[in-house]
Amino acid sequence: MHIRRTIVATTIALTTLLGTTACNLTSPVASMDYYAPSDGAQVDLGALKARNVMYLVVDDAHCALVGSFANSSSEPITFALKFTTKSGADSYREYTVAGFKVKSFGFENQPLLKTNLKVESSIDPNKLSATPSLIGGSSVPILIYTNTDQAELNIPVITQSSNIVTYDELFARLAKN
Repeated sequence: MHIRRTIVATTIALTTLLGTTACNLTSPVASMDYYAPSDGAQVDLGALKARNVMYLVVDDAHCALVGSFANSSSEPITFALKFTTKSGADSYREYTVAGFKVKSFGFENQPLLKTNLKVESSIDPNKLSATPSLIGGSSVPILIYTNTDQAELNIPVITQSSNIVTYDELFARLAKN
């Protein structure tokens, strides 16, 4: 009788232990999903990886696109950025990234890509011109093209504030020019 109780108790204990600790045997672990921890947007276009792409705004005269474009192949990749400027005109800019190299705008002491993008906002234009920081938190679409792929990327609009100090150096460089 004593052996039977021991076997039953052990079986219950093992079942409880396996039921609570082996729950991920059949479901994927969310922490294993790939993501790039950054404030900007990202996209993969074959071997071209766009990372931490965002639009920084100090005021109407000082705004720029920043981000990095990495080539993970040995062959050079030509890519193009297409976006709509504040005046409503489409702008198209083309760049080449050598094999296993990175083309950065703003990061790694590289120049920022100055452009005045058209940001759709429900905020009154008069209020925006008086207080440009109100546009922060919006997003703006850009198109990225390679010879083999393309993607539309909604990039975040970030304005300088006391809450975001990570990009203070970029905002300072942007305000000087």
